[in-house]
Amino acid sequence: MKKLLLFLMAAAILQAQLRPTQPSPYRDADRKIFAEVEKNNELMANLEYLCDMIGPRLTGSDKLRRANEWTMGRLKDYGLDRPHLEAWTIGSGWLRGTASARIVEPTALPMTIASAGWAAATNGPIRGRVIYVKAERPADLEKYKGQLKGMVVLTTEPARVDPNAPVAPDADQSLRGERGREEVNIPFEERMRLRRQMNDFYKNEGALAVLRESSKEHGLLNMTGSGGTNYQVSAVPSAFIIHEDYARLWRLLEHKLPVEVEIDIKNDVKPGPIEVYNTVAEITGGEKAEEIVIVGAHLDSWDLGAGATDNGTGSSVALEAARAIHALGVKPKRTIRFILFAGEEQGLNGSRAYIKAHPDELDKIQGVVIHDTGTGRVKSFTLEGRYDLREALDKMAEPLREAGLEELSMRRTSGSDHVPFRDAGVPAFFGIQDAAEYRKTHHSQSDTFDKIRKADLEQGAKVVAALAWNLAEYPEKLPRKKVEPAAPSRATQ
Repeated sequence: MKKLLLFLMAAAILQAQLRPTQPSPYRDADRKIFAEVEKNNELMANLEYLCDMIGPRLTGSDKLRRANEWTMGRLKDYGLDRPHLEAWTIGSGWLRGTASARIVEPTALPMTIASAGWAAATNGPIRGRVIYVKAERPADLEKYKGQLKGMVVLTTEPARVDPNAPVAPDADQSLRGERGREEVNIPFEERMRLRRQMNDFYKNEGALAVLRESSKEHGLLNMTGSGGTNYQVSAVPSAFIIHEDYARLWRLLEHKLPVEVEIDIKNDVKPGPIEVYNTVAEITGGEKAEEIVIVGAHLDSWDLGAGATDNGTGSSVALEAARAIHALGVKPKRTIRFILFAGEEQGLNGSRAYIKAHPDELDKIQGVVIHDTGTGRVKSFTLEGRYDLREALDKMAEPLREAGLEELSMRRTSGSDHVPFRDAGVPAFFGIQDAAEYRKTHHSQSDTFDKIRKADLEQGAKVVAALAWNLAEYPEKLPRKKVEPAAPSRATQ
């Protein structure tokens, strides 16, 4: 009997394997997209121009405006409909000047420094004692009243930086490991609000400046802003120094030595309001043209490097997806709209501005696909906790396995332009990518064109373009559903 049961089970398995499977309705079109990207892509040429001919694209800067106009021109060259710039405003513009710093007591040593974004200048060299202020909330600062006049403030312990640690399996986790602090679990806007309150306290108490750690190895700087989503200039000068210098200051303080530093920061502020832009174009759909699929990335960057992996890569993928799909010469059922957002680095402001300007459109958006974690291959897309989308997205993603896509993820992520759409109930899908040293290049002076992995970038363009096409062709409209915000697993700001 046992042998008979084993025989019947083996026969059933063989029959299932031989039974013809239902062919995917998307496979033929997806293969054409893969072939078009493989043979004719302009990914590297576009990205090199963006990085080397335009350069870093700080929100509100002339370079970002050049990038807006250039990307609009590329989309027009590719034959897309309605290429245009959509304006919104920020509170002030900011231009980085020079910055220098050194330890002057107990010994003379130089430090590597860069002003935080939208930080106030020092108005000449300043010299002050270093003090560590341990505070997670403004209420924790009360014990420091009367102690900060003429001081330079450190606000965190040194991060646990280990250049020999194993590379995390994806960029989200590698970023979280880089910070090594609970601060990343505080939502971005709340984090900025708390930081402004603390900076106001430091100014009122007479502190000279705040020094922040870059939390990267081998002399790499990091960058975020001080102005928050309103682009306000910080109350006190604020700057990042490399991990090695920050750890040295910490060790000197641990020896109970008087530590003095000298800092000189020059920045320029352009009073607002300042107009900034999202670049927008589309491939108009056919029978369901009023419904929309959005392919997006952020065009802005921080300004220490060239904005190559954050997020020139995503911008070039969006451009290539537009080119490749249009090159098919076939009209999708739904309109596919390509948006390069500004202001992502200061709080997802371009995508928030887009939603504010298009409130009646949200119910018509079939899905949003975002590429924003550097040059590594796209392994998966997050479903952002939307299990109700699993069956439909599995069908759309199945042909993408030929281009290296793995199983879709239920994870919820933060820190990129899919979040405002997701929080409004729109189906939004964020690319999970190989780390590819993103933790090092992200927001640092190492974020340059030479770090790009061509084959991986081509793979990302293939799966982004194909998923957008499949969303446009899917017979049913995907449901809306608001998702409770998750604890951040990605801290790009």
